[in-house]
Amino acid sequence: MTSKPFFLFLLCLSFFACNIEPVNVTEEQQEQEQEQQEQEEEEEEEEEEEEGETNDSTLIKKIIYNKGTVDEYSETYNYDGNKLINVDYGDNIKNVYTYENDNLVKDEFFYEGILNASVVLEYNSDGTLAMYTETFFKDSGLDDRQYRHIYTYNNDGTITNTVSVNYDNTEFELDRTETITLNGKNIVEISDNKGYTTTSTYDDKNNVFKNIHAIEVLNILSENEFGALIYGNTNNIVSYVESDTSISDNYNDKYEYTYNEKNYPKTSIYTSQYGDFDEDVETIEYIYE
Repeated sequence: MTSKPFFLFLLCLSFFACNIEPVNVTEEQQEQEQEQQEQEEEEEEEEEEEEGETNDSTLIKKIIYNKGTVDEYSETYNYDGNKLINVDYGDNIKNVYTYENDNLVKDEFFYEGILNASVVLEYNSDGTLAMYTETFFKDSGLDDRQYRHIYTYNNDGTITNTVSVNYDNTEFELDRTETITLNGKNIVEISDNKGYTTTSTYDDKNNVFKNIHAIEVLNILSENEFGALIYGNTNNIVSYVESDTSISDNYNDKYEYTYNEKNYPKTSIYTSQYGDFDEDVETIEYIYE
């Protein structure tokens, strides 16, 4: 027969257990709710970041070199929406761009108001660049020639640029064949069958020019004799090396950036060196619309 004290002890244990169990359940629910809340906050932050990137319409307005020195000069970028209309270097020197619908169809370079060179572009049915012809005029010093570039898009993601030249209005003849290699949308290497190569490395921040319409075409035109220097696509160039097997010296360019709150370059120090010659150093400031 169970004694009364023992029976009361069992009742106390049961009462204690009944009171503890809901407390444990409540703590567990609180932890789950907290985890769920943290997850929802993370998802909201990611959505805001993605939305911010989608709505990002930052455009470069002006690039100033060696500000405050006797060597100061600048480039001003003018737009229609996000279509680049011209790059103005001052002293009536500029690159001027013409569009048909959304396609960039002409790039003209004027020096002191005189047309020196013109590039006329054509496109495939899917909107990719098919070819362009670069014509030099009398005041360019290269008026005895034209270059024609034909683009082929390869299965491995590279682009073949077949370059032909026309001297003194004769027939076009093959000059060289280039292979353009990309990492994402950034051009990381251009090499030709004559031993000439350029290689570029990039940071992981927003490129100065990334929101300009037809930026991938403008990148390609930057390689031309009178192309505006619009390098990089998604990210900013950190180093640029130009080499040629026919000569021993290389060009080595480097950029060191500071960034603004949107992770676009605010300033940079540009260092250029050719072979064993002394380094050329410039400071650069970036101003956005």
